[in-house]
Amino acid sequence: MKLYLWGGIILVFTSLFFSVINYREYVVERDGVVVDMQIAKMPEKCKGIRLSRYAQFYFEGKTYTKQVKSTFCEHHRLGETVALKYLPEVDFVMFPSETVAPAFYLLALSLAAGIYGVVVYFRRR
Repeated sequence: MKLYLWGGIILVFTSLFFSVINYREYVVERDGVVVDMQIAKMPEKCKGIRLSRYAQFYFEGKTYTKQVKSTFCEHHRLGETVALKYLPEVDFVMFPSETVAPAFYLLALSLAAGIYGVVVYFRRR
């Protein structure tokens, strides 16, 4: 039975933690301005099953790192400009088509499951 309690508590705190992070991304999605950023560094490997491909973008004297898809290298070259959403006080950027809404739905479901686990534990006690 303690599995319900501890699992629920872990789910609740994890959901709340990631909600704060996703809220920052939501603010960039909502209030960010689309600007053209220059590609400063391409991913080392674009082909294969590598999961973490990062490109660096340069804008107004600052470099931003962004995870990109494997097709990024096929469509873009070093030095080219790419449209990205940008908010001056935030240290990351987003593609204009990116959205964080699905992550909020998943976090809400996780939060509800955590609360359910805690409630089940105390009701059966």
